[in-house]
Amino acid sequence: MPDNAREAYCFFEVDGSLPILRRSFVEAVGTCLLTVAMVGSGLAVQHKLTDEPLVASIIIAVSIAGSLVGLIVAMGKVSGGHYNPLITIGQWLRGERTTACTISYVLAQIAGGICGSLIATLMFKGTVRPSFGETPSIGLAVSEFVAAAGLLIIVIGCARSSKWDTGPFAVGAWLTAAILVTPSTSYANPAVTIAATIAGGPVSLSVPTAATFAVAQLLGLVAALLVTRIAFGGVPTQDIRSEGAAGERARDPSGL
Repeated sequence: MPDNAREAYCFFEVDGSLPILRRSFVEAVGTCLLTVAMVGSGLAVQHKLTDEPLVASIIIAVSIAGSLVGLIVAMGKVSGGHYNPLITIGQWLRGERTTACTISYVLAQIAGGICGSLIATLMFKGTVRPSFGETPSIGLAVSEFVAAAGLLIIVIGCARSSKWDTGPFAVGAWLTAAILVTPSTSYANPAVTIAATIAGGPVSLSVPTAATFAVAQLLGLVAALLVTRIAFGGVPTQDIRSEGAAGERARDPSGL
């Protein structure tokens, strides 16, 4: 199967034959803006709502989830709107994305996350000081495992649905809930987890914590792949998307 055919129907992506550099650029920009929303919302509530932790948590959750939905809808047609190495690696493991594209995407996402963290911290005149504190508790690691597994189950499930275009909103809904109900506040993204080591404010992570979270997130990806494999069987995403498109054409023969 040609490389571009393997990448033609990945999550929110329309044309997998576009140049890798263009799609990777979009992934870098999207991850950068997502990280700005994450770090910036944390710094904003730290300055204004230090005495209202519940309100602060809600604001952070809505800011991150809302920005992610907007970014996927705005630019997802170009790159797939991953902004998360877990999604990219998951597609690679399922044979839906080439190795070259996977490496390019992941590097772009990490670079974008670091840039976003620096930008947001500097906007609020914060200081960038990586911390080498203690490793997190088992509970926090399990929290990241659950958050990442849930996110990837939704992403893969939506990609394998004939209503795949609802994916951004399903992802945003899960992320809002997960941020509020998990003790780790659901980073669920290795790129923003790495970026959080140089961030200021309440979303900042120590280097050992970020490393532990990243491992837990990758294990969550594996769990999600197993769950969706059992749930959906071996039907390729391309076939499901094609069936959905055929149904739409049958209802609207004009194709408009």
